[in-house]
Amino acid sequence: MSVIGIDIGSSTIKIVEYNNEQILAKQISESKEYEKTVDSFIKKNNIKEIEKIVLTGINAKKIDVSKYNVPVHIVEEFVAIGTGGLYLSKKEKAIIVSVGTGTALIRAEGNNFKHLGGTGVGAGTLNNLCKKITGAKSFEEIIELSKQGDLNNIDLRIADLTDEDIKTLPPELTLANFGKLKEDASKADIVLGILNMIFEVIGMMAAFASINDNIKNIVLLGNIAKIPAVKNILKKIEKTHKLTFVIPENAQFGTVLGAILNKEGR
Repeated sequence: MSVIGIDIGSSTIKIVEYNNEQILAKQISESKEYEKTVDSFIKKNNIKEIEKIVLTGINAKKIDVSKYNVPVHIVEEFVAIGTGGLYLSKKEKAIIVSVGTGTALIRAEGNNFKHLGGTGVGAGTLNNLCKKITGAKSFEEIIELSKQGDLNNIDLRIADLTDEDIKTLPPELTLANFGKLKEDASKADIVLGILNMIFEVIGMMAAFASINDNIKNIVLLGNIAKIPAVKNILKKIEKTHKLTFVIPENAQFGTVLGAILNKEGR
């Protein structure tokens, strides 16, 4: 029998069918018709036997799944984030960074989870700024544009001011996001600049959270964590702060998997 995990955030609903330690089906939708979305998922994937349904996310209490006549569990979102981050990264302890509409940071070690804080900078920032400023129509278009961008037309960096070798300040380090915005900067340049700014903020928050901690593994979850440019952006912070950023497979479904796997959802 399968467990159905559902993560209902502020902008998306993520659903996973899980059985025998395997993801059998998964889906991300922006629909606000939660019950219809779940019905469609179950029918589409021909799910006949459901052991239970596990819910998490800020809007978890806004869905009615009583029609399935199976046990329903709600797992606190921060617990689900921590559990899912450790499970996907195969780490015993880590700072888990969940990049949704905004961003939350969770310290996770074993079954102990602590919400460290967060920022309003996240996927909502990326989507709306890019769409408003560049006219991009979709998340997919934003990703494609970011692949073509050039930060030399956007950001002011150490190398722009000095050619001296400064041990603690590598030449590629950003001094000012959009501090060198050129008149002829393209849409792609601007999209990459926005993406770079967002993940430098998120990456630095994680770095600051680790300063007085023995945890140096930072695990990223969420849709935009899978954008190709993100790894390169975080490498600069890794080098400067001696951290390891991990973007695991199925990072988009980390929170819903955490809800399924956490003891609260069992």
